[in-house]
Amino acid sequence: MDIIGQINAEMGKDSESRAHAVFDTLEMTQFNERMPRISLKQWRLFHAVIDNDGFVGAANKLHISQSSISHALAKLQDQLGVPLLTLKGRKAQITEEGKTLLARSRDLLRQASQLEKLGEFLRVGAEPHIRLVIEPNYPAELLIRTFNALSTESANIRLNVKETYFAEIRQLMYQDEADLAISAETLSGFASNKLIELEHIAIAPADSPLFKMNRCVTDADLARCFQIMFCVGGHDAEPLGVGRSSRGLPAWRVSSLDSAAEALRFGLGYAWLPRYRVQGWLDDGWVRMLPLDCGASYTVQMYLTRGHAVVPGSSAQRFADALHAVTNEHATRPDADPAGGAAPAFYSV
Repeated sequence: MDIIGQINAEMGKDSESRAHAVFDTLEMTQFNERMPRISLKQWRLFHAVIDNDGFVGAANKLHISQSSISHALAKLQDQLGVPLLTLKGRKAQITEEGKTLLARSRDLLRQASQLEKLGEFLRVGAEPHIRLVIEPNYPAELLIRTFNALSTESANIRLNVKETYFAEIRQLMYQDEADLAISAETLSGFASNKLIELEHIAIAPADSPLFKMNRCVTDADLARCFQIMFCVGGHDAEPLGVGRSSRGLPAWRVSSLDSAAEALRFGLGYAWLPRYRVQGWLDDGWVRMLPLDCGASYTVQMYLTRGHAVVPGSSAQRFADALHAVTNEHATRPDADPAGGAAPAFYSV
């Protein structure tokens, strides 16, 4: 007998059996204070069958026998009174009822996991551990201020920060390998809040031929120059602070601000960079903002995104709240400037 047939046999097809199952279900809704009859382990086995393309894959993944999985799912279906899987040819496929329960049960397991993690956070002597991933154009000073503020409350707080590009940020968040993310894009399925706006500007060396034309710089002018692109994560990473007409044009991708500065000093081209990072260069006079005909600046909205494991009371949630507070406080100061200067026209929340 195949596995689906075994499940159906154990479940029973006669109307009397189904009537009892329906009655049990109704009885459960009427007496909701009764303890649930279905364990989290049963739901995990159901998920394993779906996520690993069948019983064989689930058994190999979990290192248990197919018969154990078959028996657990047969009992699960009997308790629910609805079929979760059906046999199409030689392959088990999820039913419409199964799809509905699959989505709800994933939420149930995620909430159970969050509850366990909250218990770990609240355990006496537990050391808070926060995993933060950020795009590198976010002001590091604000992270340091937030960390210092929280360290006065908890001397054992640990903060792991990784600067990377958005594609990896998205991957780490979906794999639950990061607690908080700061990026210029939101993530579907996660809670995000606006954090800060950063002004990006187009700059070039003060002696660049682009400034000697005595007119606005056009896309055609830029096409004859290198664009210095500040990237992270290798050449496949998306550039940070890309201008409005730069895609497909000659470019030099660099992974640090120092490399961008060296490339500009040698007169190789121009760059779009966060203004707070290059304000010192502008003050020194060796770079200038380009007079582009399409505008020489634009703003990027940065978002703070919380992972599924971030729950009220956790160290990650406290860090997120503190980061918002530090950002708001810094932006309202008359001398506020991520780079230590004055008048943050390029920095707002």
